[in-house]
Amino acid sequence: MKAATKPMEAAQAAAQTDQQREDARRAEARRQKMHTAIRPTADEDAAITAAALTDPDNPPLTDAELAQFKPARRPRGRPAQDATKVPTTMRLDSLVVDSFKATGDGWQTRVNAALQEYLAERNLLAHRYHATVHRREKETEQLGEFLVVATDDGQAREKVKHHLLEHGQAEAARGYVYTVDVGNARMADLEVIY
Repeated sequence: MKAATKPMEAAQAAAQTDQQREDARRAEARRQKMHTAIRPTADEDAAITAAALTDPDNPPLTDAELAQFKPARRPRGRPAQDATKVPTTMRLDSLVVDSFKATGDGWQTRVNAALQEYLAERNLLAHRYHATVHRREKETEQLGEFLVVATDDGQAREKVKHHLLEHGQAEAARGYVYTVDVGNARMADLEVIY
């Protein structure tokens, strides 16, 4: 066994060494390219700066504006998607699971599709609504904001009013409730009403 791993280790070490040499070569090429770039002289730089300062369409940034800048960072990993699936644990009959597994790869996607079809046929497929509650006398005053899971906007409004009454907010429950179907959009930091 050891004899078989020695050539493999040697090949891996050689590949790693080749990669290190390639990385070093590219780094040196970047350094050389920076040295060959044409830089403006002090007089040219002063003329460019003076022209930029007199441009009315693009004034220079103030110190306060510069202080507000944040470093641009690309988030790691796959970008967040609106239509996310939620990991869950369910107890299903082994016959059901075996039947779906027997259909091959993608069986969990087919279980999801079967559940969606069942709910849609019975008009039970819930939507996600962004709901805001506003005072009747002054509609610009917002009294609450929620994410509501309901079958339609009428049910969403009723759920919000019921939730407000349950939590002792009778005045807010008398307000106007505006709802917008947000589909699978991600709505962070909102209380969810089921």
